[in-house]
Amino acid sequence: MTRAATPPPSNKSPALIPLGDGLNFSAPLDRVGGTLVPTAEFFVRSNNPPPVIDPAQWTLRIDGRVRTPLTIRLADVQARSPRTQEVWLECAGNGRTRFDPPAEGNQWNEFAVSNAQFTGVSLSGFLDEAGVEPDAIEVVATGADNNFQRGLPLEVARLPEVLLAWEMNGEPIPSVNGGPVRMIVPRWAGIASVKWPMRLEVVDTPFRGYYNAERYIFVDANGTTLRSVRELPVKSIIASPFADGARVGPGTQTVFGFAWSGHGTVARVDVSTDAGTTWSMARLVPGSGPLAWTRWELEWTPAASGVVRIVARATDSAGNVQPAEPVWNKFGYEMNAMPIREVIVDGS
Repeated sequence: MTRAATPPPSNKSPALIPLGDGLNFSAPLDRVGGTLVPTAEFFVRSNNPPPVIDPAQWTLRIDGRVRTPLTIRLADVQARSPRTQEVWLECAGNGRTRFDPPAEGNQWNEFAVSNAQFTGVSLSGFLDEAGVEPDAIEVVATGADNNFQRGLPLEVARLPEVLLAWEMNGEPIPSVNGGPVRMIVPRWAGIASVKWPMRLEVVDTPFRGYYNAERYIFVDANGTTLRSVRELPVKSIIASPFADGARVGPGTQTVFGFAWSGHGTVARVDVSTDAGTTWSMARLVPGSGPLAWTRWELEWTPAASGVVRIVARATDSAGNVQPAEPVWNKFGYEMNAMPIREVIVDGS
């Protein structure tokens, strides 16, 4: 992968890795020292040109199958007891370039993912205030970016960790990352964490909009739609060495990356420096709380110069193990095959 010269969005780092369309940028995760990705280097994902909304003018309408429709402003959100939690967010198509044959969609490398502290309030409090009707089953969020819409099961929307957030790492959320207020739906594909929400409609029938029925669905090689994209599978990535072809010295060095799962916490990460012949358990540095990702590190002293293949494999607390091969699907979602980094060890 390369770091091209496409200008990043305003208030974002020039180290972001552009996808080439001017809208989407991966995070330079080799620069991350702990578990938190700085706000300026948090990845950027947009299906449409992002709107710029004056925080003082932002409103959110909650209606549909509720007894008392609400219109809330930023001040109404901030007036409630805040909740801060460290959360990873990953684009469902992260790593799509690794599918063979190629899958449809933006050809992301492996870095369309980041981890940050988000501050907001639980959406459930506003749903309770609106009075959800007994027949309700989903909450349909509409974003200000060209009326983007995505449905979320009501039982998920009511989880205390599902937030209306206004801060990332103690700062206002940048507009390109969904500010002034965005939804945060931990463990799920990033598409569920709707940016710039302006309406939440509670409905009593399954939502069949474009981003629920035609995209963010798992379609197999036979063209059969198997399911919707929801919680993301266990996964690890190699952040350093950063790219294939990287040159490393012969002395002891730290190989590191990150791991996460939508089905539990990370229990272990095993790393191979001989293309999977032998494995060593990496040291884990968990983030804060069960919704954060985990940093993994391995001290490595190359045995000889030449080409080396580094492989990582994560296991989560539910027993799920990162596979060697991905499950191919039409739109290239949920790529969680073990990452491989081919590097060149220079001679002493």
